[in-house]
Amino acid sequence: MKIAVVHYHLEPGGVTRVIENTLDAFDQSQGRLQFVVLSGRPYFGQKIKDFSVIEGLDYSDPPQTPDPTQLRESLEKAARESLGSAPDLWHVHNHSLGKNPALTEAIYQLAERGNPLLLHIHDFAEDGRPGNYRALSAVRNRLYPSASHIRYAALNRRDHHFLADLSSGHPAPLLLPNAIPEQAHAKSPCEKVDLPEQLHLYPVRAVRRKNLGELALLAAAHSDLHFANSLGPTNPQFRLKYERWKAFSAERDLPLTFGIGENPDLSFSQVVTASQALVTTSVAEGFGLGFLEPWTFGKNLYGRNIPEVTEDFAVLGLDLGHLYSRMDLPLDLLSEQEIENRIASVLKKLYADYERPLPKKALDMAKSSICQNGKIDFGRLDEPFQEILVSIVADSTDLGRAIQAQSNLGNLSNRTLKANCSSVLKNFSQHAYAERLWIIYKELASSKHGPVDNLDGNVLLKHFLNPERINLLRTE
Repeated sequence: MKIAVVHYHLEPGGVTRVIENTLDAFDQSQGRLQFVVLSGRPYFGQKIKDFSVIEGLDYSDPPQTPDPTQLRESLEKAARESLGSAPDLWHVHNHSLGKNPALTEAIYQLAERGNPLLLHIHDFAEDGRPGNYRALSAVRNRLYPSASHIRYAALNRRDHHFLADLSSGHPAPLLLPNAIPEQAHAKSPCEKVDLPEQLHLYPVRAVRRKNLGELALLAAAHSDLHFANSLGPTNPQFRLKYERWKAFSAERDLPLTFGIGENPDLSFSQVVTASQALVTTSVAEGFGLGFLEPWTFGKNLYGRNIPEVTEDFAVLGLDLGHLYSRMDLPLDLLSEQEIENRIASVLKKLYADYERPLPKKALDMAKSSICQNGKIDFGRLDEPFQEILVSIVADSTDLGRAIQAQSNLGNLSNRTLKANCSSVLKNFSQHAYAERLWIIYKELASSKHGPVDNLDGNVLLKHFLNPERINLLRTE
């Protein structure tokens, strides 16, 4: 079977990693597929052997969007040249994200021409990305093609539920959680490295949704521990906020290091091995890899849960009951009027950006979700409010103890660690992923070509654009 995999780029990151792991999984488990990966940028890694750079496939704003028909023809030509004939199916990542409207239209054309398509959705333009959504205005009636030879794949049960609602009466979407690569399970040999004692590592690159302010809050409440994240941001728009957290943490003398993994003398494995535990404070994830990998490193994980993402893992036996879903602090520590004004401003802009009317009780819905029983969830606030609260907690023994009680760091048995590791290895191995994907590929490749309809993307927007889901950290 011949598969053409399509993505805007192959830069280091989440989707590229999924593509690399997919090819590696089939190399290990199947050996009966031929892949070519089509990208808008060169690939400088080692794992993808057969790839082609396609002009016009990279990120593109509407004024510079290439001709969709030419892009589709370029994709078809490159796939034929690499595979020796037309692909049996196309595995396309994030076609509807709004990073290049020409790709969205080109994929619709492939659908109309009867090509079997697996449309693998990692992220949504409807989910807090109004700029992306506006970029799709010219192709919005061709954004979500549906036919008997097309299937959608979601990373988690929340997205699967949303896509099932979108595709009601059409082929059901598939739940396709990512694999954990075998190399992630390797443990580094014990060696002495120059790192802080009692290190609690947040192994992520700094992006806004990773909620670095809450890492500072944990540090303010645990003076006997040391916290750190791995890498600084690549997004220049977040650089100023990141540098402010670094400066603020130094001013308050918090036991916190940003970018600890940027030391060229230390490998990631060394930093992980030297850590007492791993932590997460993220407020939004696609698949939720950060909830799975720590256990395979032989480390406990503490911090914030995202139930709509991790409920899949609980069904498979992963115990995350020690994580917190809210980090509550007294509402009266802040100006309630300023909070209300900020929420109202964000709601107004967000709905305007999506060209939707603001619901009449939107402010009440949002505020009652963020503030409950006289408490406010720290992770739903933006940086200025978070900075105020961290300063207050740093000067208050009682509030520090309240944070300690909620965060529950260190109270986990080795039995839980071993059981969670076993669950991850069993359910998210590359072999298991390849078996699931092989079944999907076989069914799609043998599917009959049917008429193509466009699904109503407003269904997705109604799910994501909900005042109760508002988070001040997730605003453009």
